[in-house]
Amino acid sequence: MARLPNERDSYLHVTRPRNACLLCSAPLNVDGRHPSVIVLSDKEEAIRQDFCPTCWGRMTEKGYFSFWVTKRVNAPSAEQRRLARGERNEALWRLFSALHSSGNSDLAPQLFFLAHLLMRYKVLTFSGLRDGKLAFLHPKLEETYLIDDLPIESIDFLSVKNEVEAAALAYVPDADEDPEPPEGNQG
Repeated sequence: MARLPNERDSYLHVTRPRNACLLCSAPLNVDGRHPSVIVLSDKEEAIRQDFCPTCWGRMTEKGYFSFWVTKRVNAPSAEQRRLARGERNEALWRLFSALHSSGNSDLAPQLFFLAHLLMRYKVLTFSGLRDGKLAFLHPKLEETYLIDDLPIESIDFLSVKNEVEAAALAYVPDADEDPEPPEGNQG
């Protein structure tokens, strides 16, 4: 007798961990670990059950098919990740603006890198070449920024990236500050 494709999928599929203990409803979606088990239903379906360490220690019946310790990480929600992107964009925009207004020609690799990064994040758009320089437009501000067109092989991107990351931390908006975010990819 040939097996149906869904039959195989049904016993190999294990649901994602629950966010609360099966017995006491304590939150499990915090940093740390918690026990998880697979029990078989009367129809031999695999059912996942998650427990907090306290309830697991009090359990007297150990009639499960399989057991493991689930590692949990308190990951940011989708909304928090969008906020983090907005803060990132704002910090990178502030850094770019400060470096560009300094007029320091030694910063050409950082400006080249930042302009392309901000273009990737949809804060700036490339508007063409002007006088041998790359022209980037900030759509919201309707301002154009000219950046030296550098040969890619002349840039040590790893060191420029590390410099930009370190410098951008100084431009992250304060929590109590309510800046208008730069136009671009917020999520």
